[in-house]
Amino acid sequence: MADPLVALACGLSAAFLFLLLFGLSVYLLWRKRRTQALYWGLIPATPTIPRCTTPVLQTSQSSSYGSGDVPFFVPPRFKRTPQPNEEKEEREYAEEWELHPDLHTQRGSVTVGSWFPLGSIRPDLYQLPEEPSEWALPDGSAVRLWFALRYQQEREQLVVSLLRAANLPGLCQGNVTLVKLQLLPSDDRRHRQAKARRKGCHPQFNDTFVFQVSNSCIDQCSLKMNMYTVVHQKKHHLIGQAMIPLRLSELKETAGKVQWRDLDSESDQPLSKNGDIQVSLNYNQSLHRLTVVVLRARGLQCCSDSGVCAQVSLKIHTHVVRNKWTTVAKGNNPSFNERLTFRLLPMQLDTACLTLQLQQPSTEEPVLLGIVVIGPFMYARGRELEHWNDMVSKPQELVRQWHPLGSADTLQELQ
Repeated sequence: MADPLVALACGLSAAFLFLLLFGLSVYLLWRKRRTQALYWGLIPATPTIPRCTTPVLQTSQSSSYGSGDVPFFVPPRFKRTPQPNEEKEEREYAEEWELHPDLHTQRGSVTVGSWFPLGSIRPDLYQLPEEPSEWALPDGSAVRLWFALRYQQEREQLVVSLLRAANLPGLCQGNVTLVKLQLLPSDDRRHRQAKARRKGCHPQFNDTFVFQVSNSCIDQCSLKMNMYTVVHQKKHHLIGQAMIPLRLSELKETAGKVQWRDLDSESDQPLSKNGDIQVSLNYNQSLHRLTVVVLRARGLQCCSDSGVCAQVSLKIHTHVVRNKWTTVAKGNNPSFNERLTFRLLPMQLDTACLTLQLQQPSTEEPVLLGIVVIGPFMYARGRELEHWNDMVSKPQELVRQWHPLGSADTLQELQ
C-alpha cells in the first residue's frame, strides 16, 4: 500500500516542477519580447536626411529593419564652397613652397604658415633668416649647426631648439647623426640627445630640449653641443663640438632667433702649454671594475731623451687607493695604448677620482711633465667632469677624450 502512495507523491512533485519551469520560461520569453518591442519603437523605420544634402548611399526607404539587423546608412557628404581668402592663402603657400622647398621638410619648425603638426617646433616663436643666404653652406670643410635659444625667466627654463646641420664629412653619408647637449657646469650626468631625421651630409633635427637653470646661475653656465656619427658596431665617432657661453642679456636680445655655429673638430683644438693626453674610460657596475686606457700624448716639453711614462692613481676622498704605471715610451708625442684596471664600488663613484701624471724617469726623482684630474663634480669641471659623467652613463663602451695637462703647481694644490 505504501509503494503506490510514494509513486503518486513523486509523480505529483515532478509535474509541479515541470509546470513551474514552463511558467518561468514563458515569463522570461514574454519579458524579452516586450523589451525588444520597446527598443524597436525608438528607432525610426526611415533614416532622416537633411534637405540640403544628398546621401552618398541610401537603401530602400520602404523596407523595414529585421529583428536581428542593426540599422546602418552612410552619413551624408557636405559640399563646401572655398572662400576667397583661403584661395589666396593656398596660392601664397604654393609659391613659397616653390621658392624654399627645403624649409617645408622640417616638420613645421621653420615653415612659415598658420598651422603646425603636434609635437613640432612652433614657427611663430622663432625669427627665421630673412635671406636664403643665411642658410648658405660654410666655407671649406667646417661643419655648421643651426639652432635657437630662448630663456623663460618666469619658469627658469632654457629652451634649446636644434634645426639642421650642413657640410658633414663623407663618413656621415650613410650613417645616423646625433647631437648631444649638456649644460655646464652641472652635476647631472645625463645629457640630451637629438637624432637626425634623415641621413646624409645635410641632416635635419627639429628637436627641442628644456634645461632647468635658475636666474642667478644662468650667467655662469655654458651650453655644450657635440655632434657624432654612428659608425659600425654602434660606435660614436666625434665630428665636432661647440661651446656656447650663456649670458642673460644676450639671451634676451637673441630670444627665438635662429643662430649658427661652426663646430670645432679635435684637430682644431689648440695644444695646451704642457701638452695633452688622450684617455679612454669605462666602468662596469656589475664587476665593480674601472678601466683606464692610456692611449697617447702630444706636445710634451721633455727635458731629456729618457722617455715618458704615465702614472694613474685612484683616489677616494683624500686617500690614494692604488697607483699604476705604464711602460716608458719615447718622444714628445709618445703612444702608450695600455689598459689599467681598478676596483671601485658604485657607491664610491661620487667620491672617487683619477689622477694622471706624465713623468720622465730619473736617477733621483721623476720629472713631472703634466697632470690632469678626471672625476665627478667634487674634483673636476669642464672636459674632465664631462668625461667622467659620460663614462658612468655609457657602461657598454670605452669613452675616449683628449685632456690638457696642468703644471706641477696643480699637483701641489691637490696635495
